[in-house]
Amino acid sequence: MFSNSALKVELKVESIEVISLMSKWMLDPLLPELLNELGKRGYITARVKPVSTGGYNILSIEPNVVAIKGSTSVLYDLVKRSLSVESSDPGVLVKVFDEVEEILKSLGNDPAKGVLFYELTAKAKLSGSRFTFGKPVKMGDSMGVELLVVPTTFVLANGDPNSTQWLHLDVKPIWSSWSSGKVYYELIFICRDTREKLLGIVSNFNKILNDIIVAINEALRLAS
Repeated sequence: MFSNSALKVELKVESIEVISLMSKWMLDPLLPELLNELGKRGYITARVKPVSTGGYNILSIEPNVVAIKGSTSVLYDLVKRSLSVESSDPGVLVKVFDEVEEILKSLGNDPAKGVLFYELTAKAKLSGSRFTFGKPVKMGDSMGVELLVVPTTFVLANGDPNSTQWLHLDVKPIWSSWSSGKVYYELIFICRDTREKLLGIVSNFNKILNDIIVAINEALRLAS
């Protein structure tokens, strides 16, 4: 059972703060050539310096950021060999991600052959009333306090978090708003699947996010 304060809870979307689509590569993609081409297309790009002993040094614009256009960033993590596009606009993200992969393919660096898996992550801000599970949990005499159980996490039924197909949703309070009448929540969305499936999710992310909120609200209602 939820606490009485949870019976009126209804979460709603305030904003999409950031969406990131990442490709994990077997080997480093042709980053210097990619950045050179992005620079020709109006992106602000990081400096890439060849190293005499082999490889390159990347002078990132910001940590891991190798190219920027408007509010959209292209990131590369040398350690993880992960190439990502980040934006708060789903439509722009799809366009830039397609552009980056099209450039790499034209350079002979085909993502279909070099990418191990794709992962989509997103962060959204929600709002609603304060909700908790059940009654306060007593910690015993040693501490003399009571704790609230605060939901909630959703994962893919029969899924495996170690696989390349996974879905994970976390909803947690933004604690600075916890004592106010309107509580804000952070939603973290993580999904690994095929390139086509993830691009489809991004293209319809506003609708999918609203569907997620409807499902969460229904779960809260049924649990109450």
